[in-house]
Amino acid sequence: MEAVSTAPLPNASLPQAMRRFVVHAFRLRGRASRSEYWSWMAVGFTAAVVFLLVIPRMLSGRWPQLDLGLHPFGWWGWRGIELLGPIAPTDPLSTLVAVYLWTSTVWVVATFIPGFTVAVRRLHDSNLSGWWVLLNLMPIGGFVLLLLALRRSRPEGARFDGDAALLERAAGWAPTGVVA
Repeated sequence: MEAVSTAPLPNASLPQAMRRFVVHAFRLRGRASRSEYWSWMAVGFTAAVVFLLVIPRMLSGRWPQLDLGLHPFGWWGWRGIELLGPIAPTDPLSTLVAVYLWTSTVWVVATFIPGFTVAVRRLHDSNLSGWWVLLNLMPIGGFVLLLLALRRSRPEGARFDGDAALLERAAGWAPTGVVA
């Protein structure tokens, strides 16, 4: 039943949270618990550190100059980034750099929409409209959304779980005059 599958999973372990992140990747309806949301943020931040600091350091031998921005549905690290400098196509590192760039690009593309939808579902769990994610378009909006993601779950957020008929059937009653 949809109302059950879109309900948040409180105290989700990291594997449970990441499974729900993948399963609900394109679902805007429903809710995500704080543990689901912050587990994704921890994985996303770890990936950012690996892709933007560790791998470039290993490939070039120096720390990259970057402008990393952490946002409510992931990270933006490509603003003004100088990863490795010029590398000639004949350089043995060029293949590794190409694989690294493709891998990091695939990661960003594959996690952008699911990161966005988990932020929307997190807002739903605290009984806020998903439209609040548009705050991210403002200069300090990302910070405000991170603060909103800290809000506790609210029972009123169940209104985002599904349509009224599904919720009524899940509760075991139907409006008068309706024959099941």
